[in-house]
Amino acid sequence: MTELLFGLLALLLLAIFGFGAFVLVKTGVNRLNINLDLPEVHARSSLLLKGVLALTLCLLAIVPLSMVHDMANEREYLYKDVVNEIGQSWGSEQTLAGPVLVLPYSYIVVQEVETTEGEVRERRVRHHDELVILPKNLSLQSGLTHDFRTRGIYQSLVYQSVIEGEAQFAFDLPTITNLEHFYFDAARLAFGLSANKAIDGVDVFEVTGEGATSDASLMSGTGLNTNALQRGFHRPVSLAETPMPFTLHFKLRLRGSQGIGFLPLGESSTFQLHTDWPHPSFSGALPSVRHINEGGFSAEWDISHLSRNYPQVFVDSSNVNLEEANAYTQLFQPNTHYGKIERSLKYGLLFVALTFIVLMMFELGVKKDNTQSLSALQYAMVGAAMTLFYLVLLALSEHMSFTMAFLAAASIPLVSIPAYVGSATGSVRRGVIMLSMLIGLYALLYSILRLEDYALLMGSGLLVAVLLTLMFMTRKGG
Repeated sequence: MTELLFGLLALLLLAIFGFGAFVLVKTGVNRLNINLDLPEVHARSSLLLKGVLALTLCLLAIVPLSMVHDMANEREYLYKDVVNEIGQSWGSEQTLAGPVLVLPYSYIVVQEVETTEGEVRERRVRHHDELVILPKNLSLQSGLTHDFRTRGIYQSLVYQSVIEGEAQFAFDLPTITNLEHFYFDAARLAFGLSANKAIDGVDVFEVTGEGATSDASLMSGTGLNTNALQRGFHRPVSLAETPMPFTLHFKLRLRGSQGIGFLPLGESSTFQLHTDWPHPSFSGALPSVRHINEGGFSAEWDISHLSRNYPQVFVDSSNVNLEEANAYTQLFQPNTHYGKIERSLKYGLLFVALTFIVLMMFELGVKKDNTQSLSALQYAMVGAAMTLFYLVLLALSEHMSFTMAFLAAASIPLVSIPAYVGSATGSVRRGVIMLSMLIGLYALLYSILRLEDYALLMGSGLLVAVLLTLMFMTRKGG
């Protein structure tokens, strides 16, 4: 509310300044030009005053354009908050870490303790820790189906995924100082996830091979402190005391939003991802193969363990960062309507200035066709109609597609300004010219918003056109 009051105050001060500048310039011209009845002198002084007026109104237009820009930012922040809330309820972005084999063990630490009699004795203290063993080979295939969840006037992109794969474990137990015992009957296979509440179900979790057996059920949590493995689920297994290879086959159903990632925990990790969403944004390890079309995309990764710095077997208490290497895919929403509105506002002042330039070009022909000149108030009304377009565009884009909102909002200046200019000047031809100019301007603005990669090029071309127009208007000195 305070910012709005300051904005209105600034608008009032600029209006007073503009009116004062207009009066001063007009008074100065009247005093310096003795023969003001000469048509050429009068035309040039009038054009100068209209130029000052147009410049003042352009400065005034900054205030409402800035207010609409601030309002768009506030609405965008609210939209992002709603997206995050929906993501927390449905399931946030998911990062799948696993499976890993966890093997508890104990070791002895000998400590020297001084007794009350001053004697030094050795005390044997048992400590417990766990080995985290990564798979030899890891392969998985994931399919994502996108959907939208709405809250009020906002909607958030979400997905459901089915992940199938297998992990092959073949390992040698490391040498541990002061090792006491490996607890082979208390081992477990663990999966790390970003959020347990996003698990729709585990359809397959089958262990094959002589190296491990399991009759237990799946259990929530992992019991690990290692980064990326702190949340998830596990299944207890019994290992052979002599390490032997085994394979885990799994099939998971997950929910999520925004994106999905996989950690390359195997010595050789292969991932396949396909979805019906056509706008991916890859980060981390880039896919070796990808195909993108209007119906969706597919991608494949083949990642070696040499691309990361942690070993295949480590201790849980060693604080290994498993997330230093990942294959992450964001379900990207290109050019949200708030982003397009913000970009359109960047050209707002330029478009207002172009409209005033056209009106000033009309002023050059006032004496030639005996039509009525536009007053300062009429210039201001034209500028107000141009700036109102952005507020209407913001309001409508939250309830309909951006294209329809743009057409509906643009119809206000396209209808009102040509009719107003034609009626004020008493010239249908000028109204038609103004309509043609506005159609060209808004068509160009829409093209800039749609062709994001060429926005800078088109905007630069527009500025060059404006400069050439001004040079043409002032080629004879005003």
